[in-house]
Amino acid sequence: MPDDLREALRQKALAEIALLDTPPEREFDALARMAQRVLGTSMASITLIDAERQWFKARCGPLAPQTARGPAFCAIVFETEARLTVEDASRDPRFSANPFVVGAPHIRFYAGVPVRARQADGSAVTIGTLCVLDEKPREPTQADLDVLMELACVAEALVEARAVALRAAANAEDRRLAVEGLERERRQLKQAERMADMGSWRHDLEQQKTMWSDGVFAIHELPIAAGVPNGEIMNYFPEPDRGVFLDAVMRTLETGEPFELDADFVTAKGNARRVRCSCEVELSQGKPVALIGLIQDITGRHTMEQDLLRMARTDDLTQLPNRAAFYRLLETHLGEAHTTGSDLAVLLIDLDGFKGVNDALGHAAGDEVLRRIADRLRSPYLQEACFAARLGGDEFAVLVPSTVARSELDRIVRRLLRDLHIVAEGGGRIASVSGTIGIAWAGEGPCDRETILRRADVALYEAKRTRKGTAQTYREASGQRLVG
Repeated sequence: MPDDLREALRQKALAEIALLDTPPEREFDALARMAQRVLGTSMASITLIDAERQWFKARCGPLAPQTARGPAFCAIVFETEARLTVEDASRDPRFSANPFVVGAPHIRFYAGVPVRARQADGSAVTIGTLCVLDEKPREPTQADLDVLMELACVAEALVEARAVALRAAANAEDRRLAVEGLERERRQLKQAERMADMGSWRHDLEQQKTMWSDGVFAIHELPIAAGVPNGEIMNYFPEPDRGVFLDAVMRTLETGEPFELDADFVTAKGNARRVRCSCEVELSQGKPVALIGLIQDITGRHTMEQDLLRMARTDDLTQLPNRAAFYRLLETHLGEAHTTGSDLAVLLIDLDGFKGVNDALGHAAGDEVLRRIADRLRSPYLQEACFAARLGGDEFAVLVPSTVARSELDRIVRRLLRDLHIVAEGGGRIASVSGTIGIAWAGEGPCDRETILRRADVALYEAKRTRKGTAQTYREASGQRLVG
C-alpha cells in the first residue's frame, strides 16, 4: 500500500477513536507507570501521532505534553509499524544529532512498540506507540521487550474499550434522537389528525385484529381506553354503504388495487356523520399482511357541498327545484322512457293575472303569491309521484312519471286547476290569479326535451287563447298538431 494512503488510514483511525487532546485517564496513566516500573526506566509514555506532532496520552518522567513529529523516535515506530530499540542514541548515527538526544530530555535508551486500533473490517491500524526511555544507555533483554509488547496489547485493549464505549454512546445518542424524532412526528401526526378530523387504521389479516389511531376513536366518539371494538366495526356504517364498503375491501384483497369512497356513518353516540374512507394492502416479502387506510370526518364539507348543490338546483324564492334541475330530471326520465317503452307527461303552468297582482298590490304581494303557488305544487297528491319546479317568473312545470296513468292525470289536473286559483289582498285592494296548463305526453311520436317542452308550450297557449284557467293536451295526428 502506498505510504500516503497508509498515512491517511492511520490518521482516519486516530480521528475515529477521538482520543487526541483528551484529559488524563487513570487506566492509561497506570499502564505507562507499569511500563516504567517493570523495565526500570526513568521515562515512559503512551504516544499518539497525528500529522504534525506526537501527543502523550500518558507520560512518566521529564516529558513535555507534546512535541513536533519530525524528530520524535515514536514517529519512526508509527510510520514503520514495527518495534524500535535504540541502546545508546548518542552513538547511533541515526539519532546522535537529534534535538531530544543533545537536549532535554537527553534520550540515550529508547524502546517502543506500535499501538494499534481495530477497524470495522477486523484489520488493525497503528495510531501510536507504547515506549520506555532513559537518560542512560542500556541493552534490553528479550524479556523486557516481551513485557513491552504485552503491555502494548493492554493499551490496545484500553483503546478498543474506549472506542466501543464511544460507539455505544454515539448509538445511544442516535437512538435518543430517533426516539425524539418519532415522538415529534407522532405529536405532529396527532395534531394533523385533529386539524383534519382524520385517523389511520391497520387491520392485521392473520390475527384479524384492527388498530386505530386516536383520530379514529374521536370520529367514532369512543374513548381510547375502551379499545377497538373489533367485532362491531362495520356496525357504524348503515346500509347500503356497509355493503359497498365491504365489497370494496374484498376487491382490494383480490386485486391489490386501493380504493377511496365516501359513506354515511353513525357514531357510538348515535350522531350521523359523513366519512371518507381509504384502504390499501400492506405487503411483507411480497405477501399481503394487513389492510391499512384512513378515515376522515367530512360531515361539514359534505353538508356544505349538498347545500351548494341544493342552492344551484333550487329557486330561492319558492324553494322549488329550478329550471336546471327540472331539465336534468326530464332528460333522465326521457332516456328511461325510451329504454323501457314507458310514457311520461310534462305540465307547463303559466299564471293568469299575476302582473295585475304586482301592479295593484306590489311585488311583495306578488312574491307571496308565488310562494303560495309553490305550496300548492307541494301538495301530497302531486308529491307522491310528480316533480314540480319553477322555471322562472310566473312559469312553473310538473313532470309526471310513467307510474301515473293518463286517466289519473285528468283527476290531478282538475285538482291542480282549483288549487292554482288564489286571491291576494292588501291595502284594501284585491287581486286574483289562476293557472293555465299545457300538457304534453312523450309517447306522442319521437321526443326529446326540446320537443316535449315545445309541445306542452303549444298546448298551453292554445288553452290561454281558448279560455284562461283551463288545461289543454297536445296530440299528434296525421302530421298535424292538435290540442284538446
